[in-house]
Amino acid sequence: MISERPEPPPADLPEPTDDDYRLGTHAYTNEQRTAVLAKLEEHLSRRRGRLLGYQTNLSLDGHASLGRFLSYHINNIGDPFVDSHYSLHSRWLERAVLEHYARLWHAPLPLDPTAPQDGDGWGYVLSMGSTEGNLYALWNARDYLDGNALVRDEISGDASCRTTYIRAKHPDDNPNAYAPVAFFSQETHYSHIKAMRVLDIPTFYDLGGSLYPGQCPLEPAGAGTQTYNGWPLGGVPTTGGDEGPGTVDVDALVALVDFFAAKGHPVLVNFNIGSVFKGAYDDVEYACERLRPVFAAHGLVDRSVRFDPDDPDRVSVRNGYWIHVDGALGGAYAPYLEKARDAGLIKTASPVFDFRIPEVSSIVTSGHKYPGAPVPTGIYMSRAGSKLRPPSDPAVVSSPDSTFAGSRSGFASLAMWNHLAQFSEEQQVRQAAEVLQVAEYTADRLRNLSDLLRERGEPWAEDGIEVGHGDHALSVWFQQPRAEITEKYSLACVPLNLGGRRHDYSHVYVMPHVTRELIDELLDDLARPGAFDRSAEGDADRPPLPRDHIPQAPTRTAPSPRH
Repeated sequence: MISERPEPPPADLPEPTDDDYRLGTHAYTNEQRTAVLAKLEEHLSRRRGRLLGYQTNLSLDGHASLGRFLSYHINNIGDPFVDSHYSLHSRWLERAVLEHYARLWHAPLPLDPTAPQDGDGWGYVLSMGSTEGNLYALWNARDYLDGNALVRDEISGDASCRTTYIRAKHPDDNPNAYAPVAFFSQETHYSHIKAMRVLDIPTFYDLGGSLYPGQCPLEPAGAGTQTYNGWPLGGVPTTGGDEGPGTVDVDALVALVDFFAAKGHPVLVNFNIGSVFKGAYDDVEYACERLRPVFAAHGLVDRSVRFDPDDPDRVSVRNGYWIHVDGALGGAYAPYLEKARDAGLIKTASPVFDFRIPEVSSIVTSGHKYPGAPVPTGIYMSRAGSKLRPPSDPAVVSSPDSTFAGSRSGFASLAMWNHLAQFSEEQQVRQAAEVLQVAEYTADRLRNLSDLLRERGEPWAEDGIEVGHGDHALSVWFQQPRAEITEKYSLACVPLNLGGRRHDYSHVYVMPHVTRELIDELLDDLARPGAFDRSAEGDADRPPLPRDHIPQAPTRTAPSPRH
């Protein structure tokens, strides 16, 4: 494919500064504005070539032709399946993108959006990344488990289209029936914790430490693990701890869910498909097989949610669990690995995670990570039958307010469609296989370097550089090098607590724009004497840091009214 990207500006401009772009009472001249924007373009062009540490695909040459659409305010306000009075939208492209992901995730979109069938999906293109999708999913999950009215609850009538929610009253024999508790692994993205604080959803360690101190069903936490009244802070343990591949410990998850389900709580479980640091793929299918008998044993399957205690016929039948899959990276990538395996391009594929699993309720992915987009965006999709009624139906736009954002970027749908339209499924499959092969190449080269540094007795790396790479992951992590190397390659850096000691790591994310030649350049820099000597940077011997998502105080300990 011929690149449509314009030639970069000369690489001799100084770095941008705040003073270059400060706005005052006078307008910039055209010459001044052109000059400082050229600085920005040169900075982006230079950094783009070696960006290795983040889950962003920079192979975006085919988007240059979209500049002509910047003359329009393209707004997909409202529901993607119901056109609004605002005519400058791109819903046709949005629906095409949704159909693409519905095929990938095995959830067909309804032929008639006003009358979805069991098994149909519903979703929309996000204006932010997966953080917006996670927030919307957790909001939907909370109200679904709280006993709030759904689209298909005819008993709610017109009242649910106002700002007041219709919410069921808990049964007399179970005050916890509509008090959900959240479970997620220690590798889960911090946006989940932020969303739970905003939505007032208690985590299992919040609720356990507050209501059930000292009763955690897990073995006592190991050295360096922070606890709250015996409950491990930060999430469900992962296999092998911080030194492992980052996948959720299914045995621990099942034990924790069983404990709270036995107390009458509905449960909200998050799984990761391509976690933020290690790129880990939780085995969602196996975990759901293990959780299925737990849900059945504690009455969480097909619960009767009663909105009117005086009329037993006025019920909504729904489950007492919600399984959410955060596929910020892997949700759009893993399906092609499955197809690549079937085509004989790779030996194994990541575990099944999508709507083929009957317990899965919602999935999100970030479009700017994979396959790639020039603006933050993504996809949210859930089962249509569990979708909440919108809190309002604004006549001013004539499309239901059924998304999180209200006004939504129509340009994001355009960019997603444009990228997907350029590649056949065969090309997408081959790209996924090639990207995984480059990730495995990167891991092999880093392991060889680790052995070399150990043999050389290199100071600060005499025990190797602690290389890690999980199955099917695009992330490869290793000991953090000197600051000039992390800056040159835009490496993400994370401190981990290993047995009570702080270990500083960097990671490489092998996205479609990353080549073997770029990996070789990085390895040449890492092989130089002193590349891992950070003694002069003041970071090497600091004590372990707490995880950035450990709460300062527990959230609510009992259900709060939301009528």
